[in-house]
Amino acid sequence: MKILTVCGMGSGSSLIMKMNVDAILEEEDIKGEVEACDLGSVGGQGADLIISTAELESQLTDVEAPKVFVNNVVDKEAIRNAILPQIK
Repeated sequence: MKILTVCGMGSGSSLIMKMNVDAILEEEDIKGEVEACDLGSVGGQGADLIISTAELESQLTDVEAPKVFVNNVVDKEAIRNAILPQIK
């Protein structure tokens, strides 16, 4: 499973979210490849799941992949609750 974390262009938020998703996958013993990516390069990545911030929802409508949106990239429990139904 390939998971992309997507936040604003040039934002370190994608990397912070990636670290949280990596930790969640490890804790849940789920195999997956997680990549941080900015909004400008998400289209050609071919993801199985995209995790992004709520403010980018309207900008990702054309991307063909399942998506979940969170309000806070550092809220690990909110991220866990958003992604687990999609990856289990």
